Amino acid sequence: MPEFSKAIHNDLSTAGRFTNSASALLILLAFYIVLLVSKIKVNVKNGYVDFIIYTAWALLVISNNQTLLNKLIEYNRKTAQSVTRWILAKDIKEILWLMLIVILSNFIILGICKLIGISQKISNFYDIRADEELSQFFYRITNGIKSWLKAHQVYLATIAWGYFLAIFSFLMMNTKWTVAPNVDVKYNIFTYTIGVRQAMVLVNAIIFLLFLKFIFSLTNRYWFSTIVASLLWIIWVVANRIKIGIRNEPILPSELSMIKAWRSLLGMVDGWILLLVVSVIVITIPIIYFLEKKYRLPKQKWYSRVAWLIIIPVIFSSVTFLNHEKSVIHIISGGIGNDPTFYNQLAGAQKNGPTQQFLNNIDVEVMKKPSGYSKERMQQLKDKYRKVAADINKDRVNKFKDQVVIFNLSESFSDPNRVPGIQLSNDPIPYIRQLKQKTTSGTMISAGYGGGTANMEYMSLTGFNLSNFSPTLPTPYTQLVTHRKYNPNIAQSFPEAVAIHPYQGVYYSRTEVYKRFGFDRFYYLGSKYKIKYKKKIDRSPYLSDETAYKNALDQVKQANNGEFINLVTMQNHFPYDRNYYNNSDKYTPVGEGIDDYTRNAVQDFSTGLSYTDTAVKDFISKIDKLDKPVTLVFYGDHLPGIYGGVDMTKYGIQLHSTDYFIYSNKYAREHGARNLVSKTEYVGPNDFIALMAKQTNSKVNAYQALLTEVQEKLPVATLNTQKSTVNSYNTHTEFVDNNGKIVKYKSLSKKQKQLWEDYKLLQYDMTAGKNYWKNN
Repeated sequence: MPEFSKAIHNDLSTAGRFTNSASALLILLAFYIVLLVSKIKVNVKNGYVDFIIYTAWALLVISNNQTLLNKLIEYNRKTAQSVTRWILAKDIKEILWLMLIVILSNFIILGICKLIGISQKISNFYDIRADEELSQFFYRITNGIKSWLKAHQVYLATIAWGYFLAIFSFLMMNTKWTVAPNVDVKYNIFTYTIGVRQAMVLVNAIIFLLFLKFIFSLTNRYWFSTIVASLLWIIWVVANRIKIGIRNEPILPSELSMIKAWRSLLGMVDGWILLLVVSVIVITIPIIYFLEKKYRLPKQKWYSRVAWLIIIPVIFSSVTFLNHEKSVIHIISGGIGNDPTFYNQLAGAQKNGPTQQFLNNIDVEVMKKPSGYSKERMQQLKDKYRKVAADINKDRVNKFKDQVVIFNLSESFSDPNRVPGIQLSNDPIPYIRQLKQKTTSGTMISAGYGGGTANMEYMSLTGFNLSNFSPTLPTPYTQLVTHRKYNPNIAQSFPEAVAIHPYQGVYYSRTEVYKRFGFDRFYYLGSKYKIKYKKKIDRSPYLSDETAYKNALDQVKQANNGEFINLVTMQNHFPYDRNYYNNSDKYTPVGEGIDDYTRNAVQDFSTGLSYTDTAVKDFISKIDKLDKPVTLVFYGDHLPGIYGGVDMTKYGIQLHSTDYFIYSNKYAREHGARNLVSKTEYVGPNDFIALMAKQTNSKVNAYQALLTEVQEKLPVATLNTQKSTVNSYNTHTEFVDNNGKIVKYKSLSKKQKQLWEDYKLLQYDMTAGKNYWKNN
């Protein structure tokens, strides 16, 4: 309990849950001690009973000693990643000495009590004959429990076995002795699984038992059903573990189609594993035969079997509504603690177990089919927007293949001074604020708050809008891109495409996503394409933005012709309450409702922004010296989740407003690039393709022409800004005009509504439809 308390609450508030005077378990233990002592023939006056009472008291005090508990937790933390934890003799000696001191100190206290007569009163109160009736009652209860347990021992053992297999499935999703379900926490895998995720362990145990019951109802052979269900479960868990070793993610529903290529899949598995599986199957056949003959259990009645064969599939079919926000199964699942974590499937498997995580990914509808979708209708749109592209291209002189373009998603970059009730003592972004006055810039409406990075990244690279997708698809990277062969995006318009992320590549399945997007190289920590520069600031665990820009500059210099670079920084990622930076009090916020957490978080976050500001200034000065056209599209993906005191329902727009600018270097401006000043104050991440094409003065195709029309003629479309979820389930589309005001769909003009319908048809065709526009 101390370890669980520390993991869940970050303190020892529940450490004594089972070692206090109100604990049923402790009272039960006390009863058994009394009964045990009552069988010992002793003279009360000789002090033996006192000795037992003293010892029990001392052990109780030990179990609640805060210093000792902290020492034990510290010891466990030190050894969490070590298999040879028992060799740390120094820590063990300290713990044993501490226990001895606690025992001796309590015996001294009890000795004093004996001297003043308290102990004699306890002995006089203790009367074995007075407890005789109570003990007989207690014996009857105990014997009744024993009889029930004996009568149901096989089934209870099966339940215990299912619970063990559930724990086994969770632990196998880890490759280390510690698990980091989020970037700012780390747990021992046993503490996390058995303590923090206990509810989901029980859910997985129930799933296994239902699976077993289904086979039992089919075959009416208990031992056969139990062993077969267990073997299939173990094989399933091991298969997930193998895939995690190869791809850092568990098995997903879309991959079941790969069963057709089972020969090549088996070729990826080590030979000894296949041999072990075959050996176990061969061994279990005679074991099943023996158990069915020797220890036959009562068979189920036919009507019971039929009932279970209907009930169990109905239960499992409910997962087809698991991601429907208002469905009963979604509400129950969330209440139990199911956390799909679509942005990190591996973390999802560690949180929920591989089986539940697999089920979490079943309920996915990409997008509702727009009315009128057909091959003929899409051909009409092709012709329409080819003409639009031709009109646009009359005045364009450049081509993407000759440009170097950088889409720079700056983690959490947003001006704190824009947040209602927040004013900083100094400006952390003076250079970017000044630069925004001189080039294309404004406010980007984010579809997330406190998270959702990859969603903004997806929208900026594809031009598609998250609000058009189904509510069951809150994270396109992991739920859509990784399952489709064709994923149109801006990188495909360039001769070469590179992605840079100075962090781990596992989040949001970026390694797979960039491959399917057609990127030639992905630079991340641990990749074969190395992050060359690695600098951190003060105590921050993340590589700095200065580092990110240095690595990006290397790629810009190496580009022979046109190149697209997708740069995702990490410096300003949460947490913000760890005092990462020195001199953060330079950016102290003032305003109503600022508590200690908000003050410290805003100070640290703003200090990080100041380092970003300096890094951007240095990067722009360097690209200005290059004799090649370079355009930087810089944008913050979302606000940090540190403004809890600000009313989201009242200030939703402000809490979803980040900063963006588009800057073309001196060479690019001398060769046709131009700043934009019209209708760019409020944009969405899906507008950046059109804005970049305009600024670089580059010709567009029909697909990009439609995006240009959307950017110029429609208000910004986004998710409900009154919601604060990281990867928010889409409830409805919200429109924001160029004045930052919410406008209703019905207030749009007829032409605007038609354009919106055209846009939805294109997005559906490219993501869920027949790809009629594939060659456009």
